[in-house]
Amino acid sequence: MRGKGSITKGNEDENENRNKKENARGYALKLLKEIEEGAYANIVLNRLLSRISLIEEERSFLTELFYGVLQRLNTLDWILSLYLTSPLDKLTPWIRNILRLGVFQLLYLKRIPASAAVDESVKLALRFGHKGVAGLVNAVLRKVDRLKEEIPWPSRSGDPFLYLSLVYSFPLWIVRRWIGQMGLDEAEKLCQANNAVPPLSIRTNTLKTTPGRLKVLLEEEGIKADPCRYAPEGLVLHLTKRLTSLDSFQEGLFQIQGEASMLVAPLVNPKAGERVLDLCSAPGGKTLHMAMLMGNKGRILAADMYPHRLELLEKMMKRHNIKIVRTEKLDGRSISSSEYGSYDRVLLDVPCSGLGVVRRKGELKWRRKEEDIFSLARLQADLLRCAFKALKPGGVLVYSACSTEPEETREIIYAFLQEESSASLALLAPLLPEELRSQEKEEGTIYFYPHKHGLDGFFMARIRKKGND
Repeated sequence: MRGKGSITKGNEDENENRNKKENARGYALKLLKEIEEGAYANIVLNRLLSRISLIEEERSFLTELFYGVLQRLNTLDWILSLYLTSPLDKLTPWIRNILRLGVFQLLYLKRIPASAAVDESVKLALRFGHKGVAGLVNAVLRKVDRLKEEIPWPSRSGDPFLYLSLVYSFPLWIVRRWIGQMGLDEAEKLCQANNAVPPLSIRTNTLKTTPGRLKVLLEEEGIKADPCRYAPEGLVLHLTKRLTSLDSFQEGLFQIQGEASMLVAPLVNPKAGERVLDLCSAPGGKTLHMAMLMGNKGRILAADMYPHRLELLEKMMKRHNIKIVRTEKLDGRSISSSEYGSYDRVLLDVPCSGLGVVRRKGELKWRRKEEDIFSLARLQADLLRCAFKALKPGGVLVYSACSTEPEETREIIYAFLQEESSASLALLAPLLPEELRSQEKEEGTIYFYPHKHGLDGFFMARIRKKGND
């Protein structure tokens, strides 16, 4: 990301006082400023939407602007570099992001009149800058609008790497990897899908209601809900009001969760009364799902290294009245030997690059570096070795990652199987939704892709420990 900026406490208070009359562009600008300061997109957006009131059209426009600029960041900056006489870094974060918002509207939101995109950007520049920079914003955006049909895009055949990088806005190192893994055509489809705004999905609290009944309740509260494509307990929401204000949310009838993530706990297949270990568990969506599958009977140890994340998990369990989860601050690489062979099931949802969820967290692709994949792979391998030791003979471990990079997924699993003679892959298909059973190309492992399944990029593997017989 570009350089960081700062804002005084007084300005924060003044800007907060404007919130009642703020529009989508102003809110998007403030969120983009937070991202430059290191915040995470889904967190800041959800926090903002939970405390402001916007009509449905403005709420959708805000989300589209915010995620759109994050997804298209390097392309927007490249285009601006064609028309600015000084580097973008020399501008304040406010003006830099006002220009990005303006160019995004001019190039990617055809329904927005160019005059509105330019004029509203100039108004923001006057608010967060001065007349001089407002004049700069006006001049640059008008030039972009006038010359947008003459932008010198890279050639798809002549330079496919730069073509994907700038046309679809991905770092060069990522597109090189994807073209190498799947070819140009498939990589292009993946890039395109990763720029789409993902649906907002929720998973039903089946201890309290059914998906069908929840759908009715949500629609009575004014929220349209459709069944998820694969996850039987999931619904896709078309949100028109604050989620946290809904009675169904307050009553703990559902939990926000991506649909691919909803498919993990059923592969663990925990039974009532069993003892389950959930390593790297926070913030707890999969922990909660397993507790519900167990009928709130048994024991789950939810371990994580970060206390503040465990606090979020504990609050989630309390809201859903889950009694069987105990939390522990624990580095998964240092499980006590007294715990070896203690658990019927283990879920290892590993820390990973997160490249499978860049459509939800557009800032990730600009923050990650290729070397992160290799350092994370070493961590993942260490976690898998330790997690497997905690498993009882005959028990099952599920390894999951929101990544499709080979070093973090299949390569980890097959290297482990080579070194651990008591481990073997267990068939996934019987535990998958019927429409997905044919997707298990190799016994015991499965990939999901945004462009193939409409889901986040995910990998899952199911490993069984040899019994005592």
